[in-house]
Amino acid sequence: MTIVIIGAGIMGVSTAYFLAKHGIPCTLVDACGIAAAASGRAGGFLARDWCSHYEMDILARFGFDLHMELAKQFGGTCGYRRVDTYSIEVTPGDPGKSIKGPQWIQAKVSHYSKMGSPDTTAQVHPQLLTNELFKEAQLLTQNATQLKLARVVGLEFDHKDPPRVTGVTVVPTHTTETVEEVLPATCVLLATGPWSNTSTSWLPARCLPSRRFGGHRAHGVVVRPCAEAAASKPTVDATCLFMDYRGPGRTCSPEVYPRPDGTVYMCGLSDSEPVPASAHEVVVDSWRCDRLREVIASVSPTLSQAELVSEHACYLPLSPDGVPVIGPVVGVDGIWIGTGHSCWGILTGPITGRLLASMIASSVQDSIAKLTCVPEDLKKKEWEEAQRLLNNRGFDLFHPKRFAHSSLLEGATYRTNKKPD
Repeated sequence: MTIVIIGAGIMGVSTAYFLAKHGIPCTLVDACGIAAAASGRAGGFLARDWCSHYEMDILARFGFDLHMELAKQFGGTCGYRRVDTYSIEVTPGDPGKSIKGPQWIQAKVSHYSKMGSPDTTAQVHPQLLTNELFKEAQLLTQNATQLKLARVVGLEFDHKDPPRVTGVTVVPTHTTETVEEVLPATCVLLATGPWSNTSTSWLPARCLPSRRFGGHRAHGVVVRPCAEAAASKPTVDATCLFMDYRGPGRTCSPEVYPRPDGTVYMCGLSDSEPVPASAHEVVVDSWRCDRLREVIASVSPTLSQAELVSEHACYLPLSPDGVPVIGPVVGVDGIWIGTGHSCWGILTGPITGRLLASMIASSVQDSIAKLTCVPEDLKKKEWEEAQRLLNNRGFDLFHPKRFAHSSLLEGATYRTNKKPD
C-alpha cells in the first residue's frame, strides 16, 4: 500500500500529519514545495461560529477546536493566539467626537462593533503551521513521510471496473531533468486547491465535474511599524479588524490582522484573474497592494511609515457548488479529494486533514503494515478519534458522491499503465 498526496498546502500536509499519527507514511508531491501557495500567504484568521448559517459550520467548529489542540502541542511556534475581532467603518480625518475605535486607529469612526471574542476568534500563521505539521509528520515516521518536488502530469489506472489508480506520473522540478517518471500508488489524495480543475481532469470520465473547480485571487501585504512609530505611537494590539473604508474617491473592505511577531497582515482587493499553471506563476498586482498600504496608512499613524515586509497574491480554492469536497471519489478506486474550502481553508485545513486521514486509515486498515516507530498509544488514540469523526454524519455533506448524477459532470480522459486484459 503506497499513499501519494498531490499538493503540499495545508490540506495535503495536515492529512500527512494525521496519517503519521496512525503510523502510516506517505509521499507528498508538489512542484513548488511546502505551503508555496495560499497556505503560505493567507492571513490565518480563525472563527468558531461564523459559518453557522451554512454547510461549513461543522468543519468550522471542529476546526477551531483542533487549532487550539495543535497550538498546545506545538507551543508558540505557529503564531497562534486568541483575539478580539471588530467591524469598523472609517473615513480618513480628524477623529473629533466620533466613535472610539482601537487606539492605533486615528480616523473618523462611524461604526465599531464586536464580531468575536477570544472565545470565538483566533489567528495562526499559516506558513509556520503548515511547515510545523510536515516536520512533525517526518519526526513521527522517522522521515518515512517524504516530499517530492515534482509537477504531476497525470494519473495511471488499470482497466478494471471500476478502474483503480496504480501510479502518479510526474516531472521533477528541482533538477534539469524533464523525463517523466511514474510513482507507484495504490491510494492518491488530490489536495490541489485552486488547481483542482487540472487534477480532476486526470480522472476517468464522469467521476467529478472537471473544469468546474476554480480559484479567486486575493492580495495581501505584511508591514512592520517603523521603530520611531513603535516608540511614540499607540501600540497595535491583538485586535483583528474587518474594515469598511470610505476614503476620497475610494471605498473598500480590507481585513487587518496584527500578528504576535509585531507585524500587521492586511488583505483584500480581490479580482477574477485566471488561475495560472503553478504557484510560481501567481502574479502580484502591485497597484492593489499599494492601495492596501495607503488605506491603512491614512487611518493609522502607527502604520503610516510602516516597513513593507512582503506583498503577495494567492487564490482561494472554489468548488462547483460552493461547498468543500472531501472524501473518496465515486467511480474509481483509490482516489480521494480535499478541496474547495474558499476563504476558510486555514481554519478547516487541519480538521479536513484529520477527516481524510481517518477515512484513508479505515479503508486500508487490513492491507497496510503500520510503522512500529510510532507509539502504539498514539496510534490507538488517533484511531479512536478517527472513529469519532467518522461516526459524525454531519461530514457527509462534503462527500464527492453528491456529484454522482449531477448535471455539472463533464467528461475527462485518463491514462493507463496496464494493457487491457
